Amino acid sequence: MPGLSKIKEAKIYMKVALVRSPCINLPYPPLIGLAYLNSVLKRAGHEAFIFDLNVELFHIVCPADRDKWALPDTPALLSLSGELFNKHNQLFKEYAKRILASGAEVVGFSVWDSNVLLSLEIAQEVKRLNSNLKVIFGGPECFSKWSGNSLIKNECVDLVVYGEAEDTFVEIVDYLQMTGSVGLHAGTLVKNNDSVIDWGRRAPVKNLDALPFPDFDGFPLEKYMTREIPIIFSRGCPRRCAYCSLPGTTPAYRWRSAVSIYEEFKYQINKYPHCGSFHCDSAALNANLKELSKLCDLIIQGGLKIRWSGFAMVDKQMDAVLLKKMQMAGCCGLNFGIESGSQQVVNKMRKGFHVEDAQTNLRDAHSLGIETVVNFIVGFPGESEDDFVQTLDFIVRNKPYISSVGSIAACWISPYSRINEYPEEFAVSRGPEAHDWLCPENNYQVRSERQKRLKGLLDSLGMEESFPKQQLDKQ
Repeated sequence: MPGLSKIKEAKIYMKVALVRSPCINLPYPPLIGLAYLNSVLKRAGHEAFIFDLNVELFHIVCPADRDKWALPDTPALLSLSGELFNKHNQLFKEYAKRILASGAEVVGFSVWDSNVLLSLEIAQEVKRLNSNLKVIFGGPECFSKWSGNSLIKNECVDLVVYGEAEDTFVEIVDYLQMTGSVGLHAGTLVKNNDSVIDWGRRAPVKNLDALPFPDFDGFPLEKYMTREIPIIFSRGCPRRCAYCSLPGTTPAYRWRSAVSIYEEFKYQINKYPHCGSFHCDSAALNANLKELSKLCDLIIQGGLKIRWSGFAMVDKQMDAVLLKKMQMAGCCGLNFGIESGSQQVVNKMRKGFHVEDAQTNLRDAHSLGIETVVNFIVGFPGESEDDFVQTLDFIVRNKPYISSVGSIAACWISPYSRINEYPEEFAVSRGPEAHDWLCPENNYQVRSERQKRLKGLLDSLGMEESFPKQQLDKQ
């Protein structure tokens, strides 16, 4: 951006509201993306205000609506959003007034597939009350192949940010302070009459250790369902699972050093002593086993008493010795994306492990008292009936070592995934809807039936089904 270096030399000060609208699944711990924006904005000299309306409204609605909120079903959550807006219309107007009362000159919304409707409703009301205020949408739904191109066309949205937003958002606010305009920046979508201009991807943050620790001041920590604080060990993923959007939206894998993570553990515990547990929101907390082992050594040697858990990839190098060290360092739960009990399907998915290694990881972790959560995808392109039966057999065989099943999803073709980009590689024919595709081995009806059969097996085995804390395929 021409002249930006001069802008950054000037004294910068703006008030920014960061908003998470309802309805995003259950109100688990605070959103780490907003916490990072909170910290980088403050480091740049701005003042930030947090409005987690998702958790606030959850505690207001009736028990029946809370039950609906618990289901990770986007269409159902969007339907609930409409119902809640009609029931609590006046409350949403009050939310808009509260945001304006903070003195914010910029309002940034974290937009997900299930909170698009209410994010737009609140943004429209904010704009109605103050047309000079700038509204910026960011978050996983803002990539162009998700909803970014349609979101920017709304009159109440001034700019759409996609991808990692720390550098982009601060640059926008800096530029706005000096010029009164949101400007043109890498990593954004802007209006151009009836068309949309994409200013190109911004390079991802190379050195994650250089980011300030996420700032959870302003989040209503007492209202979340757990006392966990989210943390990241890395961004991106070294593996390239064919069904996952992450390689397309966050192509570069980067990791934090063990020292940086350890220092953040100490920092957050000192700042929020009532929160002694952490959940790693990275794609896999064990993606860099060398740094993970160093981290465990630091925690043990430092006598730090914490509990931590998160998503993990199946890896035979994460053996019983390392798992024991992890358990001694406070690791209490691992959430594995196993997806299938068929080696043929695992290979087609490009998951990079052997099914026997998944079984070993589960048994080793469970023997140490580490909670094991597993997730499955049914109906992947090429999955035959025999492949599906192998998944059922895997669950039966490993039932004693599985604490709960996190999700059972019928495969759908996600934007930015390898299946979406190269459908011919998977012999996939597309239908009018994302879920309505077919291949020689299965179709939508077959996938739905297999999903029901798998859930029926869990019921017959008395296995608990839970839900993962994040939808990582869209981060």
